[in-house]
Amino acid sequence: MNTPANRWTPHWEIHPGEHLLECIEAHGISIEEFSRLADIPAATIDAIVAGRHPITDSIALRFEESLGIMPELWFVLQSRWHRHQETFQALA
Repeated sequence: MNTPANRWTPHWEIHPGEHLLECIEAHGISIEEFSRLADIPAATIDAIVAGRHPITDSIALRFEESLGIMPELWFVLQSRWHRHQETFQALA
């Protein structure tokens, strides 16, 4: 039985940009090609992949159009990243 008491919850999280890079690579395209497909500047995609820029709602919608990945996935990943960062900063 999976209850909060016995569920393993990792104390780490990765920026959704790392997931994005894996998706881009899985499609066999470059960041530059992806930025054209998604109509997002390559500098923004680079910043997302590097973990310096969040995946906003409008960006997630463009990811859906270009990669076919539901925007809700990006919302969840970004939300978890923010929560992790807030928790980490509170402990520091």
